[in-house]
Amino acid sequence: MGGKFRHQKNIRSGAPGFLGAEQVRGESGLRYAAMSDLGGRERNEDAYFAGRVDGYHVFAVADGLGGHACGDVASRMAVAVLAEAAGEGLSEAGPAAVLEDAFQRVNAAVYAYNREMRLNAATTLSAAIVSESGRCWIGTVGDSRTHIVTPSSVWHTRDQSYVQGLVDAGVLSPAEAMLYPGKNILTQALGLETRVQVDLDLMEIAGAVLVITSDGLHDYVPESMIREIVMASEPDAACRRLIDAARNAAGTDNITVIVVRNDCP
Repeated sequence: MGGKFRHQKNIRSGAPGFLGAEQVRGESGLRYAAMSDLGGRERNEDAYFAGRVDGYHVFAVADGLGGHACGDVASRMAVAVLAEAAGEGLSEAGPAAVLEDAFQRVNAAVYAYNREMRLNAATTLSAAIVSESGRCWIGTVGDSRTHIVTPSSVWHTRDQSYVQGLVDAGVLSPAEAMLYPGKNILTQALGLETRVQVDLDLMEIAGAVLVITSDGLHDYVPESMIREIVMASEPDAACRRLIDAARNAAGTDNITVIVVRNDCP
């Protein structure tokens, strides 16, 4: 991994081929929906993937950085390369190794695109690979988040951001961090350096709800409201209610969310 950096996120835009589109599925004990919304932007530089790959379920949200520097290209590249890497690797390697490889491949692809086009496009990415038993392998770079929600708790991945460092140091509370003016400064993103540090987590989602979001949602909707909405709603309704909550909170960013209910005990 190279040295850390600060990169200010600007504009963003689309799910892979969708604007304000919703994907709804139910497979093998999992019911899920995915939705991306322009929010207050003119373009959508978010992208998502939700599908079944080689016996696993794969979900991901990417949030492109850079605005004029093709953040939408970077985010769509991220979910496409992730899906390709999962399809090639899951039959031979464990999900954790597949995630590490996929993130490094995404990073290399966006980095090469930047060198060729003389740009500085970059993207966040949070991705989950879920087995039939409910075991969930998660990889994250940047500040897109994966949440595991139960009736009594919300766990989420750790943001790779400047403000998260302030929270870790006890300088800010999580509530104060939502209002902090420097909350969009990242310490890691895909495509700006030759290597990237991927945060990997292993969780269980049996009987829980998996929620993956871009910061256009979780920067404006508190965890308590996320829990209330996803525990009370089917995945498609939860996606719509979460996006409405972000817009009602005066969110100005693109908003992307995947909600996955695992009904297996």
